[in-house]
Amino acid sequence: MNYPAAFTDFFKSPKWMMNLLLAGLCCLVPVLGWIVVAGWLVIGFWGREDEKFETFPDFDFNHIGKYLEKGLWPFLVALVVGIGGSVAVEIVNGILALIGRILVGYGTYQAGMLASGFGFMLMILKLVLKVALMFITIPLVLRATLTQDFVKAFDVPFVKKFVSLAWLETLIVAIVITVAAFVLIPVGLILICIGVGFSIAFLSFISAHLNKQLYKVYLSRGGEAVPVSPKLTDSVPPIPPAPPAAV
Repeated sequence: MNYPAAFTDFFKSPKWMMNLLLAGLCCLVPVLGWIVVAGWLVIGFWGREDEKFETFPDFDFNHIGKYLEKGLWPFLVALVVGIGGSVAVEIVNGILALIGRILVGYGTYQAGMLASGFGFMLMILKLVLKVALMFITIPLVLRATLTQDFVKAFDVPFVKKFVSLAWLETLIVAIVITVAAFVLIPVGLILICIGVGFSIAFLSFISAHLNKQLYKVYLSRGGEAVPVSPKLTDSVPPIPPAPPAAV
């Protein structure tokens, strides 16, 4: 795993600034914009044989249709898992908050200290649950990306196998993405809120980069390859080679 590369490879494209600008503007549009950016990244990471980031496909509004097609299923899978995880987190949150209120109701110093402790535990637990949720989200999104199918993404044996073979790397990736989000999103909000779109676009690239590295780790340890949909190869036209320099 090359974690720093997930942050630096984006800038290897000669047009990285324009790519960030266009993708960032898309991310300001809820849902559809996020699907478009997800599709662009699917094509860049999975829809071509060349893995050089110097030739990463430029973001092009002329290919919006293909971006939507490629990004729809991974986005929907991540959305469904995220909603389910959020419900679970809120249930735990409600239970612990109720216990905290009961302790505060006693009005004693000891009860107040316990309530404060529960508040701290609640904050830590929510963070742990969000990280743990990525053990499910990452393999499911990978399957949705490769199969380009919603139903085929939900393969429990694959999730178990994936986590058993790459659990440590998945944990590190979950932590890296969580920390990156904690840094990038507030920075984007500081930039008159518009910058949050650029933060989301860059964070999406980081996640896609790390997810592909995780899949390679999984395969290298004996994991079974996911059947790849022919739709992934039906990508946008390749970037034409640069003309030879004039002598």
